Amino acid sequence: MLKELVDLLTCRELGPEELASLVAVIEGAADDPDLDWMEDPSPEELIQNALVFKLVDHLAVGDKVDEVHEQISDFFAEPLADFPRHENGRWYLPDEYFAWLDPLLAERGKDGGGYRLLLLDDSFSDQLNALLVWRKDTARVLELAGELALSIESSTQRSLGHRPIM
Repeated sequence: MLKELVDLLTCRELGPEELASLVAVIEGAADDPDLDWMEDPSPEELIQNALVFKLVDHLAVGDKVDEVHEQISDFFAEPLADFPRHENGRWYLPDEYFAWLDPLLAERGKDGGGYRLLLLDDSFSDQLNALLVWRKDTARVLELAGELALSIESSTQRSLGHRPIM
């Protein structure tokens, strides 16, 4: 299941050897010195944090949603529109932003039917960890995450709770 999840989280861009190596590193998170700081973590916490650490090249990470927007835009050859503001100049709140962004991502990408933004939680920061996946793979990613007891959710279906917003 983890191999399929990592494959989907990387938009199936990794070759078989690279995918197998990455999955082995994530499965071996208990022996990863980068995760030694975790005190008595569950296997799920180890995998969750290993995903965040090892998928860093695929993540947009920031403590402010406009920072994440810039990084998401950088993933594309043709950048996204600038971070949106209301007519009165007020920044979009995260939920508003994610609702604004979703149809733009649906239009991107040929073979995957567009993209969807997923958010990966971590146990060490309040940063947003955002990841683009193929829209057609979203349901399977969320199903696998649930089966593996991982915290991955669609940006348009989440509660921001304690997260910083701007």
